[in-house]
Amino acid sequence: MPSRDDMPPLEDLREAGERALRDLRQPLEEWLRQHAVIDEEVGADGVVDALAASLGGLLVLRPPAREAVVTRFAPEEVEVLTGRVLPALAEQVDADEHEEVEEDFRAVWYQFFSFLAATGRWSGTPGHLETCLALLGPAEADLLEVLTAAAQDVGPEEEDAAVLASFPVRVAGAVLAHVGEGIAVPDDEELSADDVAALLSALGHPAGEEAAPGLEDVPWLRQVLLAMLDLDLLDGEDETALAPGEEAATWLDAEPGPRELRRDLVGRFVLDDPAALDGGFSVAEALLPTVLAAAVAGQPLDEEELAGLVEEVADLGPAVAAAVDEVRERLADLAAFGIVSATSPWTVARGFWPAVAAGVASEGEEPGGLFGEEGEPLWFDSVADTLGLGDAQKQQIRDILGGR
Repeated sequence: MPSRDDMPPLEDLREAGERALRDLRQPLEEWLRQHAVIDEEVGADGVVDALAASLGGLLVLRPPAREAVVTRFAPEEVEVLTGRVLPALAEQVDADEHEEVEEDFRAVWYQFFSFLAATGRWSGTPGHLETCLALLGPAEADLLEVLTAAAQDVGPEEEDAAVLASFPVRVAGAVLAHVGEGIAVPDDEELSADDVAALLSALGHPAGEEAAPGLEDVPWLRQVLLAMLDLDLLDGEDETALAPGEEAATWLDAEPGPRELRRDLVGRFVLDDPAALDGGFSVAEALLPTVLAAAVAGQPLDEEELAGLVEEVADLGPAVAAAVDEVRERLADLAAFGIVSATSPWTVARGFWPAVAAGVASEGEEPGGLFGEEGEPLWFDSVADTLGLGDAQKQQIRDILGGR
């Protein structure tokens, strides 16, 4: 990558770029004023000056015989622009803030290509235009980075106020109170039906006059119980007994360690789909990190945007409605538990942000992937079951998908 000494001075580059942009300058400035958000101190003319300087740098690297056409560019040229020219120019402009300056240059070029496309001035191929815009566009945001940065703005008091009163923490507290010094449990069962009924009653969810339900009939309770075992709030090493774990005595303290444990508990409750605790794929579990990150970033998704998100990450065809319903149902459950807003656009209270970040971090995988390594969509069985398809119908669709 060239250093600042490898490029001619900015003024020389700007003059070369201005000559190449001579016929486009006025319409470009007018277009920018109408369609772009521009800093008033910079102005449309300042944007074009920056474009001219970086264009001059790109022209310097073009072969001498290449004509100075500025209405078409190959993707390879844009790679040279972003990989060599813009970093070198950013160093010249401000060595201390060169990364920010480089991003500004990229934004200028993105606007320039948008101008060429919108006004019919692009003279290259449509494929080259699409690729060039993709190379210049903003990098896809890392969901965990977005959530972690937001979580850092939440103070301990604000977090404790939300988390200590949250439904999963209240459930965990009720479980520990019921377990006491220890209780017996059936073989290969986390809790007996009588214990489940007692906990439901204590939490204000009476089992009714019917026979006490088993733990599998109360997914959210089993979800919390398994998380407690994993976080050492409960000790279940003896398969026929359940007792308080090592962390049970201090887990509600206003200290960093217990606070981190509560984050993990609530984060898992939010991000894990209780219907998929024993395996299988959940569309809701895959997409919920994106939905929550949008909320944390101040751009909560509404119903239409949720459907668009599902359509964007996978080509589900007619099954997209079932996938959207699955995500919506999970959001409705979280709303009933007081975690997200009751209606769209879906928001989440600031106090839960650290827990959401912890939940995404604990996944250990990039969220949003809907296709398995061998080709069949991971969502296939989930959506097919939702649609009520039989085995023969499933096989027909697999044949149509042809390995997808």
